[in-house]
Amino acid sequence: MDLPLKDKFALVTGASGTIGSAIAKRLAEEGASVLVHFHASHEEADNVVQIIRSKGGLAELVSADLAERNGPSNLIDQLDLAFNGRFAGRLDILVNNAGTLAMDSIVDTTDESFDRLFNVNVRALFQLSREAARRMSKQNWGRIINIGSVFGQAAYFPGLSTYSGTKFAVQGLTRGWSRDLGEMGITVNNIQPAVIQADPAPDSGAIVDAMKTYTSIKRFGKPEEVAEAVAFLVSTKSGFINGANLNVDGGWGS
Repeated sequence: MDLPLKDKFALVTGASGTIGSAIAKRLAEEGASVLVHFHASHEEADNVVQIIRSKGGLAELVSADLAERNGPSNLIDQLDLAFNGRFAGRLDILVNNAGTLAMDSIVDTTDESFDRLFNVNVRALFQLSREAARRMSKQNWGRIINIGSVFGQAAYFPGLSTYSGTKFAVQGLTRGWSRDLGEMGITVNNIQPAVIQADPAPDSGAIVDAMKTYTSIKRFGKPEEVAEAVAFLVSTKSGFINGANLNVDGGWGS
């Protein structure tokens, strides 16, 4: 069996959720040793690990609250303990998938809500990427994948200004970091999904049907479709793709 990511160490944040779990499973299928990060959803994260192991893959759990200021550093402190220290000092693949959403008009947005959105969606992404870059630079190879959002292109609905602001930041950081790190053999790319089908979730209804009209193919995306994009961008086949913002959105942003 071809395992192109064999002996690669990958961290996927927010890997207990719909998109993160699909990414973790897909990277494990490619042979990566996957560190499955979660905050509150221990049972869901453990289920991801068990599914990976049941298929012969390698996965372990790690917990940290990325909304807290010291959350990213707590996660970083646990990297060298994973897989019995096999990858101490290393990180080959970082997928910044963890994110949070709040919908409020600017007049109703509290300082606490603003801080939480930026702490998870931007600050944690920055701190983890900085640590990843330091580790990856030692081996002259690495892949940093940010999971942004199509709302990083425009605030398509009222109440999304702060959330959209965080995802615009992800776009800008991705482009800037690609310039900083390209000569070190590290690529940085941003995947921007539109609405992705959760399981379980309604297939129809007034709100659901209205949201589907924003895509040109009239359906929501599948978590596996985002995971496939990640698998491509971390592969050797994508070595000349750097600083890209790739929409996986069914035509939402077109």
